[in-house]
Amino acid sequence: MRIPGLLLLRRQLFTRLVRNLAALLGLFQALIAHWLWSAALARPSGGAVVWFGAALALAAANAAIVPVLQRARRGEGRARRLARFYMETGVATMIVGLAVLASWVLYAVFGGAALALGAAPASIAAVFRVVSALFVAAVAAQTAWGFTLGQRRVEVTTTRVPLPKLHADLTGLRIVQISDLHIGNRLEADRLDAMVERTNATRPDVIVLTGDIFDFDPSHLDDGARRLARLRARYGTYAILGNHDHYVGAELVVAALARHSPGIRLLRDELVRLPVAEPLYLAGVEDPGGRWFERGLHVAAIDALADQRPADGPVVLLVHQPEMFHHAARRGFPLVLAGHTHGGQIALPIGRRGINLARVMTPLTRGAYQRDASILYVNRGLGVGGPAVRIHCNREIAVLELEPA
Repeated sequence: MRIPGLLLLRRQLFTRLVRNLAALLGLFQALIAHWLWSAALARPSGGAVVWFGAALALAAANAAIVPVLQRARRGEGRARRLARFYMETGVATMIVGLAVLASWVLYAVFGGAALALGAAPASIAAVFRVVSALFVAAVAAQTAWGFTLGQRRVEVTTTRVPLPKLHADLTGLRIVQISDLHIGNRLEADRLDAMVERTNATRPDVIVLTGDIFDFDPSHLDDGARRLARLRARYGTYAILGNHDHYVGAELVVAALARHSPGIRLLRDELVRLPVAEPLYLAGVEDPGGRWFERGLHVAAIDALADQRPADGPVVLLVHQPEMFHHAARRGFPLVLAGHTHGGQIALPIGRRGINLARVMTPLTRGAYQRDASILYVNRGLGVGGPAVRIHCNREIAVLELEPA
């Protein structure tokens, strides 16, 4: 059972996420400046009061400017470019700031141990300056790569999925999942065309889009929908809406897709039979829009679709948020496809899935998960949310090959 205080803290963190991150940015800016001055340049630090005051001032300034920059980021022209530059340099600063913080922690641990063993303080400080400079420079280089070449990489993954009640004649049927395009945030025009071509090249039987088709800006709706109309799958293309589609305007997105991509079947809490020889169904839950950080999401539409579920074949459920999986598994959906997390976009290559930023939202961050007889696949997304950066977390086109369980 959740502790109410922790739940309240989580709500406060996420409902004011951008402003909280901006304040944290100020602390990291001061931390980096202190490290450059006192460690890299070996100058007298000036005392804790000076740097603490600078950190508070920077935190307050960043938090104050956020509302202006948020409005500018959703606008056009130079103001939008400036807002994006601030956001992306801010993220880079926090990554490098974490490296600086880790350097100081390691210095305290190992430097303290060396001092206890009789090493000279000057020698310890000299080693720290060299080692921390190399470490911070390596992290900064990795960050620069993530904002350039790293965020352009697209990985096509293939996963065999056993599906109960699937007829043997449908063995090998390919559902190709794309998600979180965020059209309007560095994925439009030729870049969007290239993603559509890459998706078509996987020879899909069915294409599914699991939400966040668009980002914030409605000016990209018509052109984006026209380009999505070029998606080609043997048995059709299906989509659901994500939380960002609601931010743009759900009915605006629906209307644009209807005008320009009539071949994309939008599932709004609906269940359909796929046009294949044997029974196979697809159901789609529309995202509620404003609950993107909640755990264990319970959505009434899942119950309604479960009550409609036919008995003669399996139902593949499309949701945007992976936290709906627990509810879907309880209601007996054998395969659930989700997005939303982007795989964290920034990850440490530790373990099978890596340690990534999406863990603050959900433990279901990327790839396949199983609960009882139900399987969840979380797509890393074809676009980006916020800054255009990906580190150890490529964009993804997921090919799911079905086979009888």
